Order: sequence, then C-alpha cells, then structure tokens
Amino acid sequence: MVKKALVIVLVFCGMNLFSQTSDLVVKEGLLRFQGTIGMGKSTDRNENNIFLHGNLEYFIHSFLTTRGDTYFFLKNEENSLDVNHQLFAGIAYHFSKKSNFVPYIGVQPGLAATRYDGTSKTEVTPLVSVIGGFNYFAAKWFHLFIDARFVSGEHLSNLPPYPINEIRLSFGLGFNIATKKNK
Repeated sequence: MVKKALVIVLVFCGMNLFSQTSDLVVKEGLLRFQGTIGMGKSTDRNENNIFLHGNLEYFIHSFLTTRGDTYFFLKNEENSLDVNHQLFAGIAYHFSKKSNFVPYIGVQPGLAATRYDGTSKTEVTPLVSVIGGFNYFAAKWFHLFIDARFVSGEHLSNLPPYPINEIRLSFGLGFNIATKKNK
C-alpha cells in the first residue's frame, strides 16, 4: 500500500515539475473540449449508470471558466430509469496559475430528460451538480483529465418522487484550441 502511494505521489510531482518548465497552456481564451464514457453510482439505490459524456469549457480568465456538460444515458438491466439524459451549464474555478497541472471545482445547474421504468412519458427534471477534478495540459493541443461530480435531483412524475442522486467519474484525453493570440 505504501509503495502504491509513493508511486502516485512521484508521478504527480514529476508531472507538476515538468509542467513548470514548459510553456503554460492555460490562458484566457483557451477552449477545452472532450468526450468520454462516464460512470455513475446512485447514492439512493444499488444501481450503476453509464453515460457518454461530452464537455466544452472556455477560459474567461486563466482561473475562471464557463462550462457545459452533456450526458447521454446508456440503459442497462439494473437501472430503474429508461431515460436519464442530462445537460449542465455553469462555472468552474481553476486553482493553478503557474503550472499545467490544474485542479478545479465548480457548480452547474442542469436539466434531465427522465422516464421511470414502465412509464410512457418523458419528464424534464431540474438538477444541481458540484464538480471537481484536474486537467493536466501535457501539450498545446491536448490534456488529460479526471472529473468527479455529485448530481442531485428528483424525477417528479411518479408518487413518491424518485431521487436521481449519484456520484460520477469521467477521465480521459481532451483537446485544446487557443482562441486568442499570445500577447
């Protein structure tokens, strides 16, 4: 266990040291986007969800972004919901200003198109989400990311209300476009 922790610490320290010697990628005007498969675990039931996750984020400043996320629900046998597609929009604060290893936190309200098992009508469900994670901008054109999220909401068409609370994790490779020229 100690060896695993030591390896993880050394890898992150090495990434941080490397990023300090290279040109900074995170600047005002950076557009960041990615697509991946996200996994979710319900906090109310013993259900796991799988989503196609897409994200678009624009750096208003080097530390503040506007961001939109979409989740396309992939139905499996253990889910109570037939449909649970979600769309979020909000802001994120990025902590690192002198490194290409950039942790962040944020908040995003959103909407879900949900349909409970066996019902025929799809409903719009309001959601709120808190996000956290990090990006490692390894080069000018791409980055690695880990994104964790807590989603909270209730599908209200059935009695009693059906909670849609879950913890999600997405990770992978994303791409960057600098929309402003360097000064």
